[in-house]
Amino acid sequence: MAITLTSNLGLVPQQRLGALLARRRELYGYSVADMARQSGGRFSESDLAAIESGAVAVDDAAIEALSLIYEFNSSPPTQSRSKLIIADDEDVPFGLAADAFDDALIETVLQRYLALLYLLRNTEVGEPLRLRNDDSAMLAMAFNASEADMTERLMIMMETQVEPISRQAELMRRRLVVPAAGLLVGPTPAGVLVLVK
Repeated sequence: MAITLTSNLGLVPQQRLGALLARRRELYGYSVADMARQSGGRFSESDLAAIESGAVAVDDAAIEALSLIYEFNSSPPTQSRSKLIIADDEDVPFGLAADAFDDALIETVLQRYLALLYLLRNTEVGEPLRLRNDDSAMLAMAFNASEADMTERLMIMMETQVEPISRQAELMRRRLVVPAAGLLVGPTPAGVLVLVK
């Protein structure tokens, strides 16, 4: 169950995307109805209202269509300097309770984090990565662990979990992202981890 959960997550945090869309629409002085008309029937007014409120996740095709309508950049993941945050404006996917975070789910989220780092740094999976202290501290806080234990766990995973991290990275390589919304890493008991510029 845990593996399916996070491997099915997209890379775009839905509430952060929704807030970005609402801000852009308001900047242009348009209503949701105006944007629905501009979509040429692709999205209804209620669809866009739900997306802007962050109530629904959108797939890559919808992200691409929205990027044209709302005029923002969407692209595959590319190299960029980023930092890890716990997004307080993002719901934990699927309403996971704190007791749902067993070791398998934590490991899957950490694999996803490492896969994103490999992609963003354009480094081959399995090569040792230098971990940012701020990111290690954020992961430790998110999973209620010590920073030293979290760093050690990630270093071991880089050596011993090349195959699952590679699979995650390959899936992510084909997904669209919205740089202004950040990259969704995964759920934690403390909130949702997002990599932001």
